Amino acid sequence: MPFFNSESVKDSSGILQALLPGANIQKNNQRVLVTAGTTDEVLVFNVGGTCFETYSSTLRRLPHTRLSDEQFLKRHYRKKQADYFFDHDPDVFKVVLQYLRTGELHLPSSLCGASIKAELEFWGVEECTIEDCCWLNYNSWAQTLQSLKKLEHDRQISMGTHLYNSENTRKWYRFQNQAWEFLNNPQWSFSSKIYGVVSIILVFASIFSFVSQTHEYFQVSSEHNESLSAENASSYSYLPLSNSSIHPALFIIDAVCFAFFLLEILARFIVCPNKLRFLKTPMNIIDFLALVPDVVSYSCHLAAPELVTFVSLMRIIRVLRSFRLMRHFPGLWTLGYTLKASINELLLMLLFLIIGMLVFSSLIYYAEDRENFPSIPRAFWWALITMTTVGYGDMYPVSNLGYLIGSMTAVSGLLLIGFIVPVLVNNFILYYNHTQCALEREKRRGQRLHQQKRRQKLERMNYFKTENLNEEH
Repeated sequence: MPFFNSESVKDSSGILQALLPGANIQKNNQRVLVTAGTTDEVLVFNVGGTCFETYSSTLRRLPHTRLSDEQFLKRHYRKKQADYFFDHDPDVFKVVLQYLRTGELHLPSSLCGASIKAELEFWGVEECTIEDCCWLNYNSWAQTLQSLKKLEHDRQISMGTHLYNSENTRKWYRFQNQAWEFLNNPQWSFSSKIYGVVSIILVFASIFSFVSQTHEYFQVSSEHNESLSAENASSYSYLPLSNSSIHPALFIIDAVCFAFFLLEILARFIVCPNKLRFLKTPMNIIDFLALVPDVVSYSCHLAAPELVTFVSLMRIIRVLRSFRLMRHFPGLWTLGYTLKASINELLLMLLFLIIGMLVFSSLIYYAEDRENFPSIPRAFWWALITMTTVGYGDMYPVSNLGYLIGSMTAVSGLLLIGFIVPVLVNNFILYYNHTQCALEREKRRGQRLHQQKRRQKLERMNYFKTENLNEEH
């Protein structure tokens, strides 16, 4: 009669190995097999200053680990101390040694996942042997580290923090480096901070001009245009969306902003170390698209005035200029990157919304009168705004069964938001904190380099003073 039934073999094997090292349950006959060492030789390991003792038979229980390789052990043996020395983490070695004793690999939650991974690779222990209770934390560590590395890489590309070859001492490359840092890094120097503030002011001025053009207070009536000269009228009436034209002050603001942003993107392209990457960066593409309406508008106004109406409709693209604020406010860039990195969760939420919309719109269609819900596609709108807890009130149920279906729709929408939104919030907090830490490290690194340069300059000055004094004596 078997000692264990087949359903409890895995759990019983772990408990048995903890109580009796070397014990295993055979799969064929479910008998307990104890592997005992034929020698009482005790080996001493000094791992990171911490001593461990174990039987030599324990090391041979799992042949795929490096501790079972005699050649590997000989390279680390010290005859004088009569032990094996490894300059590695003793906490992870304790885990590996316990894995050899019990056959189960459990990880401490106090250690970093990247450090554990490197240590396991050194000892020849595969990741797949980690127990299920510890795999979740270990896998989350690995995924978080990979996500943060990708975040830092994308942030440097998006923000334009390209690095030059420091060994190149040519004047042009040094000028390129300084100009690129001045244009892209507001923390590089005091002058770059001033430039960043000016850039932010002009961004807000451009947005203000774009919004104010639709307000009657900033529009000049057509009767006033008739009193203007033909030259002035042709200069200020390039937005004929109605019988009024743009205010001259807004025209001046647009012209100044257009000249500034055009010169800036040209200067950044000239001093950019990687022209191809510059053209492929999303932020630079947005800057270029925001300039296209102004370029086309001024060109058509001079060459083809009949196209001015169509060109003025294109000016809505200027709203993309607000994305320039991402360079100066890392939180905005982090928000956009969070949505990009959480695309799987967003698609899952969209799938849930579509399924719920199909189900509840079909139910409400057959539960209500056709006057309120004439078709299932028209009921899609009601299901969507109810699941998202908006509720405009343009469509609503009036029967008792409709009330029940509407309540179910609203509750399911709350559950849907409650399941997905925390994932997005956690990703945003993780990315935002990492971005802030990265910016702080870059700031301190710049301060340290500045202090080193200042110290070297003072040393050179003292050296020349000493040389001059020696020459005088």
